[in-house]
Formats: sequence, structure tokens, C-alpha cells
Amino acid sequence: MAKNKKDVIVILWDYTESCELALLHGIQIAKEVNNHVMLARFIEKPGFFTGKATREKMVVDEKEKLKAIGQRILQDHQINPYITVELGISGSHFVKLVEDANANLVICGKTYHVTDKLVLKVMDLLSRLKGLDIPFIVAQDKPAHNYYKEIVVPLDHDKTFKETLHWVVYLSKYYNCNINIIKPFIEDESVKKDMDNNIYFTKKTLDKKNVIYGIKTAKKNKAFQDEVLKFAENIDSDLIVMMVKKYQYFVKAYPDYQDKIPIMVVNRNGAIIKYGGFR
Repeated sequence: MAKNKKDVIVILWDYTESCELALLHGIQIAKEVNNHVMLARFIEKPGFFTGKATREKMVVDEKEKLKAIGQRILQDHQINPYITVELGISGSHFVKLVEDANANLVICGKTYHVTDKLVLKVMDLLSRLKGLDIPFIVAQDKPAHNYYKEIVVPLDHDKTFKETLHWVVYLSKYYNCNINIIKPFIEDESVKKDMDNNIYFTKKTLDKKNVIYGIKTAKKNKAFQDEVLKFAENIDSDLIVMMVKKYQYFVKAYPDYQDKIPIMVVNRNGAIIKYGGFR
């Protein structure tokens, strides 16, 4: 993907403080890599017997609200965002939206308010968005720095980790950041063999791509996820990158995660995200 190509960063908009924080990340990245920003609003689809005129009015009214937000963003940040409104939040609608918009990134808060009563968690969104081939950043606080400088990547023995390396290379080159890899302390010989293979492949790949990186081993007898968060906090990291399956485990282990460090969720071979989507 060329930096001079006007790709789009989609912000899932629901008028909450959470989406305002996501917007700050989107604006920061957009200015760094010369991208556009789009506010995407999904509203609950009305009942089957709702007339066409009523449906059209719902969309028009919502667009007027977004236009006002767009004017405020232009005044405050000198970025004039695109806006779009969709009835319903089906995966097919969303995938078409990001494809038509030439989107390369989606950012949202930990939850997304479709209505006051219908609130979706990020994992609920991801389960609806199978086929999405771009990364998904979950932001819970404003950016820690003026640009993404330090990125933490947990490394494990799972063979699918090799897919994550595509994104590690992309992030390093596109955002010109440092890659900080942390691996668990492993004593089991069978597991250790798989880990050694992943470490070898990781070093070979990153060295070939001239990526600046370091590899740290987590402490023995400590929960790896705790060590990842502690490491990220100690180096004042801007982003933690993990595959969607690992994010599922993370959410279960830390349902009330409130750290300022955003998480980029990726997946292997395009169930949600695929490296091949980059140009």
C-alpha cells in the first residue's frame, strides 16, 4: 500500500465518548499516512412493515446528525470526514462498505451502541463481520503519543503466528515503528520445539525485511497475558497486536480491561482479516 494513495480509515460512530476516542486514533493515523477518515453509523433496521419513506427519512435524519459531527471535526482537527449511514449491521453490508470506500483500517471503542438498548461488544461485531479483510483496532483511551512508535507483539508456539508476521512487517514499514516481541517462558520440550521454530521464522522474516525489533521472554510461572500487559505498560507501548482467537481468550480473561493501550485484532487468511488485502 503506497502512502500517497488515499485509503480510508473507518470509525464506527455511535455518539459515545468511546467513538470520540477512536476518532482521535483515526485522525492521528490519517495525518501520519495521508488517509481519509470515514464516520460509519449503523442503525437498527426497522420492522418489515415499515414503509420506504420512513426508512429513507431515518437515514436522512441520521446523516444530518453526522454532518454536524463532521463540521465539528473539520473545525477542531482540519480533517473533513466522509459520512455514511446503514440500516442494519449485517456482515455483508459492512464488508461492502469497507470495500467500496477503499478502507484499510477500522477503529471503534470496546462496545458499539446501535441503539440505547442494543449494545454490541467488539467480539459480537467481529462475529458478524466474517470476510472483512482489514485490521480492527479497539481503542479505549486517547493516543499516548503523536504517532505509533512502540508496538507489542505476543509470540506463542501456535503455527498460525506466522500469519501475524505479515502484519508486523506492514506496521513497521507503514507507521515506521519499533516492534517489541514478547514470548512466554516454556519448559515443555514438545511445545518448546514449536516455539523455537516460530522464533527462527520470526527472526528470519524480520531480518530479511530490515524490521527493527527486539524479543523478550516473559517471567517463569507468570500468566503470559499479565506479562504482555505489564511489558506494554513498561515501554509505554502505543499498540498491542494479537490474532482474533487470542483476543477472544484475552476478553474472557480481562472482561473489564481498561488500559489505555489499544489492541489491533488480526486473523489468519481472511476469515476476518488477510494480508493479501493490502496493495
